[in-house]
Amino acid sequence: MKKLFICLTDFQILNALNLQVNNENNEDADIFFVTNKQGNEELAARLQATKIFKNVYLFNNSKISGLHRYFRNLTEKKYKNSFISAFTESAREVFYKICSKIYGLEYKVNKKVIFGKEIDFSIYDRIFCLDKRQIVVDVVNAVKKKTNGKCKISLLDEGTSTYWRSILETHFPIDDIYLYQPNLANYYYDKNWCERFKVIPKIDWKDQKFRKIINYVFEFVELEKNGNKLLEVKNKIIFFDQNWDPMPKYFDHLPSALRFLLHKPYKKHKKESRFYDAKMEMFRIVANNCLNNEVMVKLHPRSPDDFVEDYKISECSMAKNLKVPWEVFMDNCSFKNNIWITVSSTALCTYKTAFCNHLEDIPMVFLYKIVYKDKMDFREDDEFFEKFQSRYPGSVFLPKTVEEFQEIYAKLVTKMSQRQ
Repeated sequence: MKKLFICLTDFQILNALNLQVNNENNEDADIFFVTNKQGNEELAARLQATKIFKNVYLFNNSKISGLHRYFRNLTEKKYKNSFISAFTESAREVFYKICSKIYGLEYKVNKKVIFGKEIDFSIYDRIFCLDKRQIVVDVVNAVKKKTNGKCKISLLDEGTSTYWRSILETHFPIDDIYLYQPNLANYYYDKNWCERFKVIPKIDWKDQKFRKIINYVFEFVELEKNGNKLLEVKNKIIFFDQNWDPMPKYFDHLPSALRFLLHKPYKKHKKESRFYDAKMEMFRIVANNCLNNEVMVKLHPRSPDDFVEDYKISECSMAKNLKVPWEVFMDNCSFKNNIWITVSSTALCTYKTAFCNHLEDIPMVFLYKIVYKDKMDFREDDEFFEKFQSRYPGSVFLPKTVEEFQEIYAKLVTKMSQRQ
């Protein structure tokens, strides 16, 4: 029997590598992840080459270029594919869904595995995953069916939302959960969970072996160019992007018939665009009040490259390795005289939670109380981040208003300028 890691993000892949290399007792393991960003096929090949996992499976969950995409392209005057090819792709997808209903979960999953051989769902006695997408539920249920329900399920840290109580609401029973700092979880004192926490070993800046592995897997090559010395990130104000989408331009001039057909996507984009616009408003404050210090933007790994254009309206630079998870970047860098700012990105928290012997206590500003206000219920966020702030009171800031943020930011930037 063996383990299966089901990963939806690069950070989960990193944590799977961490557990397999540094914590688990040489048990065979496979890894399954999805095509949620460009370059994942090459990533799968590099993972396979490390031989850390016996099998690497990549599932194609990319959006099809069917009729919906065809009509969207027409409104944007992008003539990328013909009506016939779009109709054919939509028809294939309908056929796939019908066959999935007939032949079951094994067909549904294996039919879209584009890297790796056919999965044998009967060989796993343990799965690491998070119940955040239907594909995860499908794989878990396929395994449980083939193993008569005897497979153990462990939740695997994917970031700050893994510390919310809502992560425990799953479509399958959970045996335990692996976190970097379990005592920060909102459900840490829940009597049903207090004995089911497992600790992921922290990443050590001195561990050259693990750094070499993750640099190869995620194709981080800057360290080799620097003579294998840690890269120095000095005197930087870094804004961490989160990948909400702006309102697509094609909705501006939709004919009434298409507006009716696309009303669901419109509602979804309208909700997301409110967060996007609020985030960019906060970024303009950062860029416009930096006292001539360098402002750098770290795009979310799944953010499209065209986000760069919006950021570059203001004076800023873009962090290199845009598709590399920030934790890999952090493992290769030393930070001096930085300020880190975000709405609620996990990337800031992991500097303190996922690493040991960090080199500098970086001031971090989280803007979720401003951006999320009147848009969503953020009580779970509040509970975690206020606990996080109490753990690191001198360096974690949670402003409630734009005015408070501007005041905090002005003081931090002034101190930054004085230290140079």
